[in-house]
Amino acid sequence: MHPMIETAVEMTTRDGVTLVADVYRPAADGRWPTLLHRTPYDRTDPTLVSAIVADPLWLARQGFAVVVQDVRGRFASGGDLDFAHQEHDDGHDAVEWAAAQPWSDGAVGVYGSSYHAISAYAAVAARPPHLRAALTMIGAADLAPTVRPGGTFELGFLTLYALGQSLDAVRRLDVDDAERAALTGRIVAALSAPAATVGTLPLTDVDVLSDPRIAPYWADWLRHEPGDAYWDRPTVAADPGRVDVPLLQVASYRDFMAPTMFALAARLAGDTRHRLVAGPWAHGGVYTGHTGARVLPGTPGGVGTWGPLVAAWFDVHLRGGTGAAYPAAARWLAGEPVRYHVGGENRWASAPSWPPSGAGTSWLLGSGGDARSAAGDGHLRPDGDGRPVREDTADTVRADPRDPFPTCGGAFPAGSLGPDGIQDQRAVDHRADVLVYTSEPLAEPVTTAGVPRLVLRFSSTAPDADVCVTLVDVEPDGFAVPVAEGALRTRYRLGGTRDWLVPDEPAEIEVVLHDTAHTFRAGHRIRVHVAGACYPRRSRNLHTTTVPELGGLDEAVVAEHTVHHGPSRLVLPEVASG
Repeated sequence: MHPMIETAVEMTTRDGVTLVADVYRPAADGRWPTLLHRTPYDRTDPTLVSAIVADPLWLARQGFAVVVQDVRGRFASGGDLDFAHQEHDDGHDAVEWAAAQPWSDGAVGVYGSSYHAISAYAAVAARPPHLRAALTMIGAADLAPTVRPGGTFELGFLTLYALGQSLDAVRRLDVDDAERAALTGRIVAALSAPAATVGTLPLTDVDVLSDPRIAPYWADWLRHEPGDAYWDRPTVAADPGRVDVPLLQVASYRDFMAPTMFALAARLAGDTRHRLVAGPWAHGGVYTGHTGARVLPGTPGGVGTWGPLVAAWFDVHLRGGTGAAYPAAARWLAGEPVRYHVGGENRWASAPSWPPSGAGTSWLLGSGGDARSAAGDGHLRPDGDGRPVREDTADTVRADPRDPFPTCGGAFPAGSLGPDGIQDQRAVDHRADVLVYTSEPLAEPVTTAGVPRLVLRFSSTAPDADVCVTLVDVEPDGFAVPVAEGALRTRYRLGGTRDWLVPDEPAEIEVVLHDTAHTFRAGHRIRVHVAGACYPRRSRNLHTTTVPELGGLDEAVVAEHTVHHGPSRLVLPEVASG
Protein backbone atom coordinates (compact mmCIF):
# COMPACT_ATOMS: atom_id res chain seq x y z
CA MET A 1 0.00 0.00 0.00
CA HIS A 2 1.16 3.50 -0.76
CA PRO A 3 1.86 5.86 2.14
CA MET A 4 -0.51 8.70 2.80
CA ILE A 5 0.62 12.27 2.07
CA GLU A 6 -1.18 15.18 3.67
CA THR A 7 -0.09 18.49 2.16
CA ALA A 8 -0.05 22.05 3.48
CA VAL A 9 -0.60 21.06 7.10
CA GLU A 10 -0.40 24.14 9.33
CA MET A 11 0.86 24.66 12.85
CA THR A 12 1.13 27.86 14.89
CA THR A 13 4.23 28.84 16.85
CA ARG A 14 4.21 30.37 20.31
CA ASP A 15 4.32 33.87 18.77
CA GLY A 16 1.47 33.24 16.34
CA VAL A 17 3.36 32.48 13.12
CA THR A 18 1.95 29.82 10.79
CA LEU A 19 4.40 27.14 9.63
CA VAL A 20 3.41 24.81 6.80
CA ALA A 21 4.38 21.16 6.35
CA ASP A 22 3.67 18.06 4.33
CA VAL A 23 3.13 14.88 6.34
CA TYR A 24 4.06 11.45 5.02
CA ARG A 25 2.74 8.49 7.02
CA PRO A 26 2.00 4.80 6.67
CA ALA A 27 -1.19 3.88 4.86
CA ALA A 28 -2.62 2.01 7.81
CA ASP A 29 -4.38 3.79 10.61
CA GLY A 30 -2.35 4.12 13.76
CA ARG A 31 0.01 6.21 15.80
CA TRP A 32 3.58 6.24 14.56
CA PRO A 33 7.03 7.32 15.71
CA THR A 34 7.53 10.69 14.06
CA LEU A 35 10.46 12.26 12.22
CA LEU A 36 10.79 16.01 11.73
CA HIS A 37 12.74 17.50 8.83
CA ARG A 38 12.67 21.31 8.72
CA THR A 39 13.85 23.03 5.53
CA PRO A 40 14.47 26.53 4.15
CA TYR A 41 14.59 25.13 0.58
CA ASP A 42 10.92 24.41 -0.20
CA ARG A 43 9.28 21.34 1.29
CA THR A 44 7.82 20.49 -2.16
CA ASP A 45 11.20 20.30 -3.93
CA PRO A 46 11.62 16.60 -4.79
CA THR A 47 15.42 16.76 -5.00
CA LEU A 48 16.18 18.65 -1.81
CA VAL A 49 13.59 16.74 0.20
CA SER A 50 13.90 13.20 -1.16
CA ALA A 51 17.20 12.77 -3.02
CA ILE A 52 19.97 13.83 -0.64
CA VAL A 53 19.62 12.07 2.73
CA ALA A 54 16.40 10.05 2.98
CA ASP A 55 13.15 9.90 1.03
CA PRO A 56 10.22 10.61 3.36
CA LEU A 57 8.00 8.32 1.29
CA TRP A 58 10.43 5.44 1.87
CA LEU A 59 10.64 6.32 5.57
CA ALA A 60 6.84 6.23 5.76
CA ARG A 61 6.98 2.72 4.31
CA GLN A 62 9.31 1.82 7.17
CA GLY A 63 6.63 2.74 9.70
CA PHE A 64 7.45 6.38 10.47
CA ALA A 65 5.34 9.50 10.16
CA VAL A 66 7.53 12.16 8.55
CA VAL A 67 6.90 15.90 8.82
CA VAL A 68 8.68 18.03 6.20
CA GLN A 69 8.19 21.66 7.17
CA ASP A 70 9.12 25.00 5.60
CA VAL A 71 10.94 27.06 8.23
CA ARG A 72 9.77 30.50 9.23
CA GLY A 73 10.03 33.12 6.50
CA ARG A 74 10.53 30.59 3.68
CA PHE A 75 8.17 29.46 0.93
CA ALA A 76 4.71 28.63 2.36
CA SER A 77 5.48 29.42 5.99
CA GLY A 78 4.75 32.81 7.50
CA GLY A 79 6.92 35.25 9.39
CA ASP A 80 10.33 36.71 8.63
CA LEU A 81 13.53 34.72 8.32
CA ASP A 82 16.01 35.33 11.14
CA PHE A 83 18.69 33.07 9.72
CA ALA A 84 19.19 30.02 11.95
CA HIS A 85 18.50 31.97 15.18
CA GLN A 86 14.75 31.36 14.87
CA GLU A 87 15.16 27.60 14.87
CA HIS A 88 15.55 27.20 18.65
CA ASP A 89 12.01 28.22 19.57
CA ASP A 90 10.42 27.09 16.31
CA GLY A 91 12.13 23.70 16.52
CA HIS A 92 10.85 23.20 20.04
CA ASP A 93 7.32 24.14 19.01
CA ALA A 94 7.40 21.93 15.90
CA VAL A 95 8.52 18.87 17.89
CA GLU A 96 5.78 19.36 20.47
CA TRP A 97 3.17 20.00 17.79
CA ALA A 98 4.15 16.83 15.91
CA ALA A 99 4.04 14.75 19.10
CA ALA A 100 0.48 15.90 19.79
CA GLN A 101 -0.95 14.89 16.40
CA PRO A 102 -3.36 11.94 16.20
CA TRP A 103 -1.01 10.04 13.86
CA SER A 104 2.00 10.38 16.21
CA ASP A 105 2.82 8.06 19.10
CA GLY A 106 4.51 10.97 20.88
CA ALA A 107 8.11 9.93 20.17
CA VAL A 108 9.81 12.42 17.84
CA GLY A 109 13.22 12.48 16.14
CA VAL A 110 14.81 15.29 14.14
CA TYR A 111 17.15 14.80 11.19
CA GLY A 112 18.76 16.63 8.31
CA SER A 113 21.88 17.92 6.61
CA SER A 114 23.43 21.37 6.16
CA TYR A 115 20.77 23.97 7.14
CA HIS A 116 18.40 21.12 8.00
CA ALA A 117 21.05 19.97 10.47
CA ILE A 118 21.38 23.50 11.87
CA SER A 119 17.64 23.43 12.56
CA ALA A 120 17.96 19.97 14.12
CA TYR A 121 20.78 21.09 16.44
CA ALA A 122 18.65 24.05 17.48
CA ALA A 123 15.74 21.77 18.31
CA VAL A 124 18.04 19.60 20.42
CA ALA A 125 19.31 22.69 22.23
CA ALA A 126 15.71 23.68 23.01
CA ARG A 127 15.12 20.32 24.77
CA PRO A 128 11.45 19.76 23.86
CA PRO A 129 9.99 17.06 26.14
CA HIS A 130 8.94 14.72 23.31
CA LEU A 131 12.24 14.71 21.44
CA ARG A 132 13.83 11.27 21.66
CA ALA A 133 16.81 11.32 19.24
CA ALA A 134 18.55 13.34 16.53
CA LEU A 135 20.65 12.74 13.41
CA THR A 136 22.67 15.56 11.86
CA MET A 137 24.89 15.61 8.78
CA ILE A 138 27.35 18.25 7.51
CA GLY A 139 25.75 20.89 9.71
CA ALA A 140 26.85 23.63 12.07
CA ALA A 141 26.41 23.08 15.78
CA ASP A 142 27.37 26.74 16.27
CA LEU A 143 26.82 29.44 13.65
CA ALA A 144 29.43 31.93 14.85
CA PRO A 145 32.65 29.98 14.06
CA THR A 146 31.02 28.70 10.87
CA VAL A 147 30.37 32.18 9.51
CA ARG A 148 33.61 33.54 11.01
CA PRO A 149 36.16 30.68 10.93
CA GLY A 150 39.31 31.77 12.73
CA GLY A 151 37.91 35.30 12.63
CA THR A 152 37.87 35.46 8.84
CA PHE A 153 34.59 35.56 6.90
CA GLU A 154 33.40 32.48 4.96
CA LEU A 155 33.16 34.59 1.83
CA GLY A 156 32.70 32.47 -1.27
CA PHE A 157 30.05 30.05 -0.13
CA LEU A 158 28.03 32.43 2.03
CA THR A 159 27.87 35.15 -0.62
CA LEU A 160 26.57 32.84 -3.33
CA TYR A 161 24.35 31.00 -0.85
CA ALA A 162 22.74 34.21 0.40
CA LEU A 163 22.11 35.33 -3.18
CA GLY A 164 20.46 32.02 -3.99
CA GLN A 165 18.22 32.26 -0.95
CA SER A 166 17.30 35.82 -1.89
CA LEU A 167 15.20 34.60 -4.81
CA ASP A 168 12.46 33.41 -2.46
CA ALA A 169 12.85 36.55 -0.34
CA VAL A 170 12.13 38.66 -3.44
CA ARG A 171 9.14 36.48 -4.29
CA ARG A 172 7.69 37.23 -0.85
CA LEU A 173 8.15 41.02 -1.05
CA ASP A 174 5.12 43.25 -1.24
CA VAL A 175 6.23 45.04 -4.42
CA ASP A 176 4.87 45.39 -7.93
CA ASP A 177 5.80 42.95 -10.68
CA ALA A 178 8.26 45.34 -12.31
CA GLU A 179 10.32 45.78 -9.15
CA ARG A 180 10.21 42.06 -8.42
CA ALA A 181 11.46 41.28 -11.91
CA ALA A 182 14.23 43.88 -11.62
CA LEU A 183 15.40 42.52 -8.27
CA THR A 184 15.35 38.96 -9.58
CA GLY A 185 17.37 40.05 -12.60
CA ARG A 186 19.98 41.64 -10.36
CA ILE A 187 20.31 38.44 -8.33
CA VAL A 188 20.76 36.39 -11.48
CA ALA A 189 23.36 38.87 -12.75
CA ALA A 190 25.31 38.65 -9.49
CA LEU A 191 25.25 34.86 -9.55
CA SER A 192 26.31 34.87 -13.19
CA ALA A 193 29.46 36.84 -12.38
CA PRO A 194 30.55 35.18 -9.12
CA ALA A 195 34.17 36.36 -9.13
CA ALA A 196 33.13 39.99 -9.49
CA THR A 197 30.37 39.58 -6.91
CA VAL A 198 32.58 38.16 -4.15
CA GLY A 199 35.21 40.75 -5.05
CA THR A 200 32.91 43.57 -3.98
CA LEU A 201 34.23 45.74 -1.16
CA PRO A 202 32.94 46.69 1.26
CA LEU A 203 30.92 43.49 1.42
CA THR A 204 27.97 45.44 2.74
CA ASP A 205 27.67 46.76 -0.84
CA VAL A 206 27.10 43.39 -2.52
CA ASP A 207 24.14 44.06 -4.77
CA VAL A 208 20.74 42.93 -3.49
CA LEU A 209 22.24 41.54 -0.28
CA SER A 210 22.68 45.14 0.81
CA ASP A 211 18.87 45.51 0.74
CA PRO A 212 17.63 44.86 4.32
CA ARG A 213 14.24 43.77 2.99
CA ILE A 214 15.88 40.79 1.28
CA ALA A 215 18.79 39.59 3.41
CA PRO A 216 18.91 41.41 6.76
CA TYR A 217 21.15 38.67 8.17
CA TRP A 218 23.88 39.61 5.66
CA ALA A 219 24.70 42.88 7.41
CA ASP A 220 24.48 41.10 10.76
CA TRP A 221 27.08 38.55 9.70
CA LEU A 222 29.44 41.28 8.53
CA ARG A 223 29.04 43.81 11.33
CA HIS A 224 29.00 41.46 14.31
CA GLU A 225 32.54 40.33 14.96
CA PRO A 226 33.54 37.16 16.83
CA GLY A 227 32.59 37.45 20.49
CA ASP A 228 29.79 39.92 19.81
CA ALA A 229 26.60 39.39 21.81
CA TYR A 230 24.74 38.79 18.53
CA TRP A 231 26.18 35.28 18.44
CA ASP A 232 25.19 34.47 22.04
CA ARG A 233 22.32 32.09 21.43
CA PRO A 234 21.56 28.78 23.17
CA THR A 235 23.52 26.12 21.28
CA VAL A 236 24.61 22.56 21.88
CA ALA A 237 28.18 23.67 21.15
CA ALA A 238 28.21 26.23 23.95
CA ASP A 239 26.35 23.95 26.34
CA PRO A 240 26.71 20.23 25.47
CA GLY A 241 24.57 19.48 28.48
CA ARG A 242 21.62 20.42 26.28
CA VAL A 243 22.21 17.23 24.29
CA ASP A 244 20.04 15.00 26.44
CA VAL A 245 18.92 12.66 23.63
CA PRO A 246 21.03 10.24 21.53
CA LEU A 247 22.76 12.17 18.74
CA LEU A 248 24.32 10.70 15.60
CA GLN A 249 26.57 13.10 13.66
CA VAL A 250 27.92 12.52 10.14
CA ALA A 251 30.79 14.94 9.53
CA SER A 252 33.12 15.57 6.59
CA TYR A 253 36.78 16.49 6.97
CA ARG A 254 36.62 18.85 3.97
CA ASP A 255 33.49 20.70 5.03
CA PHE A 256 33.49 24.26 6.34
CA MET A 257 30.77 23.38 8.85
CA ALA A 258 32.61 20.36 10.27
CA PRO A 259 34.76 21.96 13.01
CA THR A 260 31.75 22.62 15.23
CA MET A 261 30.54 19.04 14.78
CA PHE A 262 33.88 17.54 15.77
CA ALA A 263 34.18 19.93 18.71
CA LEU A 264 30.76 18.83 19.94
CA ALA A 265 31.71 15.17 19.53
CA ALA A 266 34.83 15.76 21.62
CA ARG A 267 32.79 17.40 24.36
CA LEU A 268 30.31 14.51 24.34
CA ALA A 269 33.08 11.90 24.66
CA GLY A 270 32.28 9.23 27.21
CA ASP A 271 28.53 9.30 26.64
CA THR A 272 27.99 6.15 24.59
CA ARG A 273 24.48 7.17 23.54
CA HIS A 274 26.07 9.39 20.90
CA ARG A 275 27.86 8.39 17.70
CA LEU A 276 30.08 10.05 15.11
CA VAL A 277 30.75 9.07 11.50
CA ALA A 278 33.66 11.07 10.04
CA GLY A 279 34.43 10.83 6.34
CA PRO A 280 36.64 12.38 3.64
CA TRP A 281 33.85 14.04 1.69
CA ALA A 282 33.49 17.64 0.66
CA HIS A 283 30.34 19.42 1.90
CA GLY A 284 28.03 18.09 -0.78
CA GLY A 285 29.92 14.84 -1.07
CA VAL A 286 27.73 13.11 1.49
CA TYR A 287 24.98 13.30 -1.16
CA THR A 288 27.09 11.77 -3.94
CA GLY A 289 30.31 10.30 -2.54
CA HIS A 290 32.27 13.21 -4.05
CA THR A 291 35.69 13.78 -2.49
CA GLY A 292 37.29 15.97 -5.16
CA ALA A 293 39.79 15.00 -7.85
CA ARG A 294 40.29 11.60 -6.26
CA VAL A 295 37.71 8.82 -6.22
CA LEU A 296 37.89 6.94 -2.91
CA PRO A 297 36.20 3.54 -3.05
CA GLY A 298 34.24 2.71 0.05
CA THR A 299 33.20 6.29 0.81
CA PRO A 300 29.61 6.31 -0.50
CA GLY A 301 26.94 8.98 -0.25
CA GLY A 302 23.30 9.64 -1.08
CA VAL A 303 19.98 8.20 -0.03
CA GLY A 304 21.10 4.61 -0.65
CA THR A 305 23.70 5.07 2.06
CA TRP A 306 21.96 7.36 4.52
CA GLY A 307 18.30 6.35 4.22
CA PRO A 308 18.94 3.00 5.95
CA LEU A 309 21.05 4.79 8.56
CA VAL A 310 18.22 7.22 9.33
CA ALA A 311 15.73 4.37 9.58
CA ALA A 312 17.99 2.19 11.75
CA TRP A 313 18.93 5.01 14.14
CA PHE A 314 15.35 5.99 14.78
CA ASP A 315 14.21 2.36 14.85
CA VAL A 316 16.47 1.93 17.85
CA HIS A 317 15.76 5.20 19.62
CA LEU A 318 12.09 5.89 18.81
CA ARG A 319 10.53 2.44 18.85
CA GLY A 320 12.99 0.26 20.76
CA GLY A 321 14.10 -1.82 17.78
CA THR A 322 17.53 -3.18 16.96
CA GLY A 323 18.05 -1.61 13.52
CA ALA A 324 18.71 -5.13 12.16
CA ALA A 325 16.14 -4.62 9.40
CA TYR A 326 18.59 -2.18 7.79
CA PRO A 327 21.83 -4.12 7.30
CA ALA A 328 23.34 -1.34 5.18
CA ALA A 329 23.49 0.77 8.35
CA ALA A 330 25.48 -1.76 10.33
CA ARG A 331 28.85 -0.51 9.07
CA TRP A 332 28.12 2.85 10.71
CA LEU A 333 26.33 1.73 13.87
CA ALA A 334 28.14 -1.43 14.94
CA GLY A 335 31.03 -1.37 17.39
CA GLU A 336 32.62 1.62 19.05
CA PRO A 337 30.85 5.02 19.00
CA VAL A 338 33.22 6.66 16.48
CA ARG A 339 33.64 5.40 12.93
CA TYR A 340 36.16 7.42 10.95
CA HIS A 341 37.92 7.32 7.60
CA VAL A 342 41.71 7.37 7.43
CA GLY A 343 42.96 9.19 4.35
CA GLY A 344 46.15 8.05 2.66
CA GLU A 345 45.17 4.45 3.35
CA ASN A 346 41.49 4.74 2.36
CA ARG A 347 40.34 2.61 5.27
CA TRP A 348 37.78 2.96 8.03
CA ALA A 349 38.68 2.71 11.71
CA SER A 350 36.81 2.82 15.00
CA ALA A 351 37.46 4.50 18.33
CA PRO A 352 35.65 4.98 21.64
CA SER A 353 35.72 8.76 21.28
CA TRP A 354 36.87 11.67 19.12
CA PRO A 355 39.66 12.46 18.77
CA PRO A 356 41.20 8.99 19.06
CA SER A 357 43.77 8.84 21.83
CA GLY A 358 47.35 9.56 20.84
CA ALA A 359 50.25 11.79 21.69
CA GLY A 360 51.00 14.97 19.78
CA THR A 361 54.31 15.15 17.93
CA SER A 362 56.01 18.34 16.78
CA TRP A 363 57.59 19.10 13.45
CA LEU A 364 59.81 22.19 13.40
CA LEU A 365 59.70 24.76 10.62
CA GLY A 366 62.99 25.98 9.19
CA SER A 367 64.73 27.03 6.00
CA GLY A 368 67.95 28.16 4.43
CA GLY A 369 66.55 31.65 4.25
CA ASP A 370 63.85 31.52 1.57
CA ALA A 371 60.84 29.22 2.00
CA ARG A 372 58.76 31.03 -0.60
CA SER A 373 56.99 28.54 -2.91
CA ALA A 374 57.52 24.82 -3.23
CA ALA A 375 60.76 25.61 -5.06
CA GLY A 376 62.14 27.33 -1.93
CA ASP A 377 64.26 25.77 0.77
CA GLY A 378 61.72 25.49 3.57
CA HIS A 379 61.96 22.29 5.55
CA LEU A 380 59.96 20.43 8.18
CA ARG A 381 61.83 18.26 10.66
CA PRO A 382 60.62 16.12 13.57
CA ASP A 383 61.46 17.71 16.90
CA GLY A 384 64.23 15.83 18.63
CA ASP A 385 65.86 14.36 15.53
CA GLY A 386 69.20 15.85 16.56
CA ARG A 387 69.28 18.61 13.98
CA PRO A 388 68.62 21.93 15.72
CA VAL A 389 66.72 24.71 13.98
CA ARG A 390 68.39 28.09 14.24
CA GLU A 391 66.23 30.52 16.15
CA ASP A 392 67.80 33.57 14.56
CA THR A 393 66.46 32.74 11.09
CA ALA A 394 63.10 33.54 9.54
CA ASP A 395 61.11 33.57 6.32
CA THR A 396 59.19 36.55 4.99
CA VAL A 397 56.36 36.47 2.49
CA ARG A 398 54.37 39.22 0.78
CA ALA A 399 50.59 39.44 1.15
CA ASP A 400 48.76 41.65 -1.34
CA PRO A 401 44.95 42.04 -0.92
CA ARG A 402 44.73 42.96 -4.62
CA ASP A 403 46.36 39.67 -5.62
CA PRO A 404 45.55 37.32 -2.73
CA PHE A 405 46.80 33.77 -2.44
CA PRO A 406 44.07 31.61 -4.00
CA THR A 407 41.91 28.86 -2.58
CA CYS A 408 42.62 25.44 -4.06
CA GLY A 409 40.07 22.79 -3.13
CA GLY A 410 39.46 21.82 0.47
CA ALA A 411 36.40 23.01 2.39
CA PHE A 412 35.12 25.29 -0.35
CA PRO A 413 31.62 24.35 -1.61
CA ALA A 414 31.22 27.27 -4.01
CA GLY A 415 31.36 25.44 -7.32
CA SER A 416 31.20 28.41 -9.66
CA LEU A 417 34.29 29.87 -7.94
CA GLY A 418 36.40 26.70 -8.05
CA PRO A 419 36.45 23.02 -7.13
CA ASP A 420 36.39 21.65 -3.61
CA GLY A 421 37.71 18.54 -1.88
CA ILE A 422 40.98 16.89 -2.88
CA GLN A 423 42.74 19.08 -5.45
CA ASP A 424 46.43 19.03 -6.40
CA GLN A 425 48.10 21.86 -4.48
CA ARG A 426 50.80 22.19 -7.17
CA ALA A 427 48.28 24.44 -8.87
CA VAL A 428 49.12 27.16 -6.32
CA ASP A 429 52.25 26.24 -4.38
CA HIS A 430 54.55 27.64 -7.08
CA ARG A 431 53.52 31.18 -6.14
CA ALA A 432 55.93 33.45 -4.31
CA ASP A 433 53.31 34.57 -1.78
CA VAL A 434 53.22 31.30 0.14
CA LEU A 435 55.78 29.82 2.53
CA VAL A 436 56.22 26.09 2.01
CA TYR A 437 57.83 23.75 4.53
CA THR A 438 58.38 20.14 3.45
CA SER A 439 59.72 17.11 5.27
CA GLU A 440 62.11 14.57 3.84
CA PRO A 441 60.49 11.40 2.46
CA LEU A 442 59.19 9.45 5.43
CA ALA A 443 60.96 6.24 6.38
CA GLU A 444 57.88 5.08 8.32
CA PRO A 445 54.21 6.00 8.00
CA VAL A 446 52.80 8.76 10.20
CA THR A 447 49.10 8.60 11.08
CA THR A 448 47.36 11.64 12.51
CA ALA A 449 43.80 11.78 13.85
CA GLY A 450 42.31 14.82 15.52
CA VAL A 451 43.09 18.51 15.30
CA PRO A 452 46.45 19.54 13.81
CA ARG A 453 47.80 22.87 15.00
CA LEU A 454 50.44 25.24 13.65
CA VAL A 455 52.18 27.20 16.41
CA LEU A 456 54.12 30.17 15.07
CA ARG A 457 56.33 32.99 16.19
CA PHE A 458 54.90 35.49 13.77
CA SER A 459 55.33 39.15 12.90
CA SER A 460 54.02 41.49 10.24
CA THR A 461 54.49 44.99 8.95
CA ALA A 462 50.71 45.38 9.40
CA PRO A 463 48.62 45.71 12.57
CA ASP A 464 46.35 42.89 11.43
CA ALA A 465 46.98 39.81 9.33
CA ASP A 466 45.36 36.61 8.19
CA VAL A 467 47.44 33.46 8.55
CA CYS A 468 46.05 30.73 6.31
CA VAL A 469 47.49 27.24 6.63
CA THR A 470 47.15 24.02 4.64
CA LEU A 471 48.53 20.65 5.70
CA VAL A 472 49.56 18.67 2.61
CA ASP A 473 50.55 15.09 1.79
CA VAL A 474 53.11 15.11 -1.06
CA GLU A 475 53.01 11.79 -2.85
CA PRO A 476 56.08 10.28 -4.55
CA ASP A 477 54.86 11.39 -7.99
CA GLY A 478 54.43 14.96 -6.72
CA PHE A 479 50.63 15.05 -6.36
CA ALA A 480 49.98 17.26 -3.34
CA VAL A 481 46.88 16.24 -1.38
CA PRO A 482 45.29 18.85 0.91
CA VAL A 483 44.71 17.08 4.23
CA ALA A 484 43.47 19.87 6.52
CA GLU A 485 43.26 23.64 6.58
CA GLY A 486 42.76 26.47 9.01
CA ALA A 487 43.14 30.22 9.44
CA LEU A 488 43.56 32.91 12.05
CA ARG A 489 42.84 36.62 11.84
CA THR A 490 45.37 37.96 14.30
CA ARG A 491 43.23 40.79 15.72
CA TYR A 492 41.07 38.08 17.33
CA ARG A 493 43.91 35.86 18.57
CA LEU A 494 43.55 36.82 22.25
CA GLY A 495 39.76 36.68 22.40
CA GLY A 496 39.13 40.37 21.82
CA THR A 497 38.57 42.33 18.61
CA ARG A 498 41.38 44.90 18.67
CA ASP A 499 44.50 42.99 19.65
CA TRP A 500 46.79 44.59 17.09
CA LEU A 501 50.16 43.29 16.11
CA VAL A 502 53.06 45.63 16.82
CA PRO A 503 54.73 46.02 13.43
CA ASP A 504 57.75 43.73 13.09
CA GLU A 505 57.48 42.57 16.70
CA PRO A 506 57.08 38.77 16.97
CA ALA A 507 53.98 37.35 18.66
CA GLU A 508 53.10 33.77 19.51
CA ILE A 509 50.05 32.61 17.58
CA GLU A 510 48.30 29.29 17.00
CA VAL A 511 46.33 28.30 13.91
CA VAL A 512 43.87 25.47 14.53
CA LEU A 513 43.24 23.30 11.49
CA HIS A 514 40.18 21.23 10.60
CA ASP A 515 39.84 17.83 12.22
CA THR A 516 41.18 15.03 10.07
CA ALA A 517 42.48 11.47 10.06
CA HIS A 518 45.22 10.70 7.57
CA THR A 519 48.24 8.48 7.09
CA PHE A 520 51.30 9.98 5.46
CA ARG A 521 52.73 6.81 4.00
CA ALA A 522 56.39 5.82 3.82
CA GLY A 523 58.03 7.62 0.92
CA HIS A 524 55.56 10.53 1.16
CA ARG A 525 56.43 13.96 2.52
CA ILE A 526 54.57 16.14 5.01
CA ARG A 527 54.17 19.73 3.86
CA VAL A 528 52.77 22.92 5.35
CA HIS A 529 51.66 26.02 3.42
CA VAL A 530 51.54 29.39 5.21
CA ALA A 531 49.97 32.28 3.29
CA GLY A 532 48.33 35.62 3.97
CA ALA A 533 45.06 34.72 2.27
CA CYS A 534 42.83 31.89 1.07
CA TYR A 535 40.66 33.73 -1.41
CA PRO A 536 37.84 33.51 -2.36
CA ARG A 537 37.00 30.98 0.31
CA ARG A 538 37.83 33.56 2.96
CA SER A 539 37.53 37.33 2.87
CA ARG A 540 40.68 39.38 2.33
CA ASN A 541 42.50 41.17 5.12
CA LEU A 542 43.20 44.80 4.21
CA HIS A 543 46.09 44.95 6.72
CA THR A 544 44.62 47.99 8.47
CA THR A 545 42.58 48.44 11.63
CA THR A 546 39.34 48.58 9.62
CA VAL A 547 37.15 45.49 9.87
CA PRO A 548 38.19 43.98 6.51
CA GLU A 549 34.66 43.18 5.33
CA LEU A 550 33.63 46.80 5.91
CA GLY A 551 36.53 48.51 4.18
CA GLY A 552 37.30 49.36 0.58
CA LEU A 553 40.07 48.02 -1.60
CA ASP A 554 41.41 51.55 -1.98
CA GLU A 555 42.60 51.44 1.65
CA ALA A 556 44.25 48.00 1.34
CA VAL A 557 47.93 47.77 2.19
CA VAL A 558 50.51 45.27 0.99
CA ALA A 559 52.06 43.60 4.04
CA GLU A 560 55.06 41.45 4.70
CA HIS A 561 54.52 38.55 7.09
CA THR A 562 57.41 36.77 8.81
CA VAL A 563 57.59 33.30 10.32
CA HIS A 564 60.42 33.10 12.85
CA HIS A 565 62.11 29.73 13.29
CA GLY A 566 62.85 27.95 16.54
CA PRO A 567 59.51 27.67 18.32
CA SER A 568 57.45 27.60 15.08
CA ARG A 569 56.12 24.08 14.71
CA LEU A 570 53.42 21.82 13.37
CA VAL A 571 51.75 19.71 16.06
CA LEU A 572 50.19 16.49 14.79
CA PRO A 573 48.03 14.30 17.04
CA GLU A 574 49.36 10.86 16.14
CA VAL A 575 47.80 7.42 16.50
CA ALA A 576 49.08 3.99 15.60
CA SER A 577 48.78 3.29 11.87
CA GLY A 578 47.27 0.18 10.31
